[in-house]
Amino acid sequence: MARSHLLKPAPRKQLVEVVRDVCGIHAQVMGAAELSISARVEGVTQEDVRAELWEKRSLVKAWTIRGTLHLHPADDLPLWAAATRAVSEPEDAVVLDAIADALDGRCLLREELADEVAKRAGEWTREWIGSGWGYIIGSAAAVGKLCHGPPRGTKVTFVRTDQWASWRDVDPDEALAEAARRFLETYGPAGPRQFAQWFGIKPAEGPSLPDVSVEPANATGPLRLLPEYDCYVMGFRERDQLVPEKVRERIKSHPKGRFEGIAAVPTMLIDGVVGGIWRRARRGRKVEIAVEPARRLSSQARSDLESEAERIGSFLGAEPELRIGKL
Repeated sequence: MARSHLLKPAPRKQLVEVVRDVCGIHAQVMGAAELSISARVEGVTQEDVRAELWEKRSLVKAWTIRGTLHLHPADDLPLWAAATRAVSEPEDAVVLDAIADALDGRCLLREELADEVAKRAGEWTREWIGSGWGYIIGSAAAVGKLCHGPPRGTKVTFVRTDQWASWRDVDPDEALAEAARRFLETYGPAGPRQFAQWFGIKPAEGPSLPDVSVEPANATGPLRLLPEYDCYVMGFRERDQLVPEKVRERIKSHPKGRFEGIAAVPTMLIDGVVGGIWRRARRGRKVEIAVEPARRLSSQARSDLESEAERIGSFLGAEPELRIGKL
């Protein structure tokens, strides 16, 4: 938990370094990504995170680990993009060049980008780029030709990475080795299987790592409310140790958990393991935070839970309403 900045939140000025330390923040659900940062940085607000992304450009949003969207420090993105190229060849170079040309000096909506690339590389590209999945856009991100730009209302936009943030060429094999080193530093002990699962590859595709046996150990830590796809859960590969049997059974009936497992479920951590699940719902100026513990909470845990609800409410600029019971 300490290496994930969950024992003691970091000061506000270290926000970008926190994102670096945890090997990026999973950002397929942007609201969840913002809450992951909130859980690790003292006193940060939603506006602070968005300012780092869209004004200061110190964070960048792009497809990297597991082929999914992540937030990375701008100067770290070339490394993580190169690591993905070590295990997956980029798509059609003609289309990638067309994407770069279309985005030259421009910030385009997905449908606008699809129109421009279709003019340059053929009508067949429209469906690939217009899809909500990564596909060819993920390949463009891997070679530094595309990343997310500031949203236009509720719609995402894309910009050229080399014009939006810093970019440099990194050797893919060296990048993958560095990615493994950072994973071990933050989420280890771990071996080739754990790294491959986390990075989304086969063990044989990863760098050489010794096999390890990870034994469970009792630990103490504060109660924390983590959003879905939080990097602590995504990085904790020994799921049997992270998720007790009672919680695993509950996840089987969860609307998202029954399909994606614990990764897709907001979790309540107690002493570093999942001690319950929760959900949030914004209602005007209030945010309802409903928590379903897997066991009876002590008075201290209830007090910590109230503090967590206050933290989330403050981050979102909303008045929290905490409810404890069955979801």
